[in-house]
Amino acid sequence: MLRRCTVLVVLALAACSRQAAEPTNGGRHAWTQPHVLRMVDISDPDRLNPYLSGMDLVYDLTSLSYSYLIVADDRGRLVGDLATEVPSRENGGISPDGTTYTYHLHRGVLWHDGVPFTSRDVVASWRAVVDPKHDTLHREGFDRIVSIATPDDYTAVVHLKHRYPPFLTQFFAPLQEGGKPVLPAHILATQTDFNTGSLVAHPVGTGPFKFVRWERGSKIVYERFDKYFKGRPKLDRVVLSIVPDDNTILDEMALHHQDLVISVPSSLYERYVALPDVRVELHDWNAQSILVFNASRPGLHEAVVRRAIAAAIDYDGLIAKVTHGAGVVAYNSLPPTAIGYERLPPHVRDLAFARSSLDAADWKAGPDGIRVKDGTRLSFTLATTTGSSSGRTIGLQLQQAFRAIGVDLAIKNYPYDQIFAFDGPIYGGRYDMSIYSTSIAWDPDVAFYVGCKQWFPKGENIFRYCDPDLDRLEQAGLQTDDVAARAAIYRKASRIIWDTVPYVPFYELRRVTARSPDLKNFSVNPTATPFWSAWQWDI
Repeated sequence: MLRRCTVLVVLALAACSRQAAEPTNGGRHAWTQPHVLRMVDISDPDRLNPYLSGMDLVYDLTSLSYSYLIVADDRGRLVGDLATEVPSRENGGISPDGTTYTYHLHRGVLWHDGVPFTSRDVVASWRAVVDPKHDTLHREGFDRIVSIATPDDYTAVVHLKHRYPPFLTQFFAPLQEGGKPVLPAHILATQTDFNTGSLVAHPVGTGPFKFVRWERGSKIVYERFDKYFKGRPKLDRVVLSIVPDDNTILDEMALHHQDLVISVPSSLYERYVALPDVRVELHDWNAQSILVFNASRPGLHEAVVRRAIAAAIDYDGLIAKVTHGAGVVAYNSLPPTAIGYERLPPHVRDLAFARSSLDAADWKAGPDGIRVKDGTRLSFTLATTTGSSSGRTIGLQLQQAFRAIGVDLAIKNYPYDQIFAFDGPIYGGRYDMSIYSTSIAWDPDVAFYVGCKQWFPKGENIFRYCDPDLDRLEQAGLQTDDVAARAAIYRKASRIIWDTVPYVPFYELRRVTARSPDLKNFSVNPTATPFWSAWQWDI
């Protein structure tokens, strides 16, 4: 409650201090370019084929140029995109045994090059996901498919190997990390190497905006696709500028050189609120800021060490100093909207517990105060993102907190497009700890992220973590569609994750957006790909 009151006071003071400029440009401010949206982000994309990227920015851009089968609206309700409706038991879209999903597709949809969209594109895209020669991230769900029938151009009937309740939220749906759009079959057929083919740098989609050009390290330009199937987009053009520093982006917004910040760091929340003629809003978001461990590292492979590190963190301090009220306490590894969610006792700072548990596990302080056991020092390196103000702040606070319990922490910065690259430190396993924000899976099944057999590149277990009891529960949760039964299973599973800490949530995030007041019809959803209605935006 205190944090909420603080935010309200800041908002009130900022509102009183502003000198708002009057719109003079056809109802717009003088700095606004009519029907041209200027967006800005801290990093260049690594590639524009979202199948091959783990960058949030790529997911955001994908929603401008591509389409999905289903999406979530601004209230978190699932709605059809390329599909006319969301398959369900009630409408006959999901079979009673949970192994067949039928998608009815919109007619009259065109790819940006004028070729008609059909159910064959769905089949070709599925094959692109599961092809072992492709460096595709996040195959979960797609790898459960036996076949896809196309009785006509506007129907896709998906047959699964077995019941798999999370399937609906994963199959060409942008609800979590790795959400994939449908790609054009006629272009996939020409790609001699999917990993380096034309879609890597020149997307061709069915979305509201058509790709124009990518000036590496500088900007990406899109133009309106007049034949977009939901209606003619209101914006003429969208331009993304790359500005590799959070504070410089803030200055760009203060000068009104930009209209929308793709990702506002919560550490700068109050400074954005204070900007004249910039609209700042908080939105629900199934996401957390987390500290991740490489559990294969000496020392970190012990849960007692990870628990002790978790007990050294000043969570309230991070929420106050880093998020300035935009973050809230995390009570579970699941999002509050997931079945099986319960409010567990939150992680709290308890230095006495951290020290005593390390003592009991025979981690003894050496002459320099750093703990040692069997020749292994609790000395680690934290991988962070270059230019991230929140990363710097959290890293410095962690250094001090860990030192207090006998753990040494160095900090190493990486460019954003390198830290999450396939051969970068995270996916390559060449890290001890890292901090980043991540969207949480829509369905409570997280085997793909923490399963013993899901270490990258087979899965997304970049933690190199394994708990057999958790594995058994995660598998049991996939054997039934009964909501109550699944909820009971995932309550047990989330308690194991909370106790064994493969990663530590610092706080739950709320999405901060900063935009020009001239940007109209703007809304976001609580998923990993928030831009669900860009065709309706205008400025």
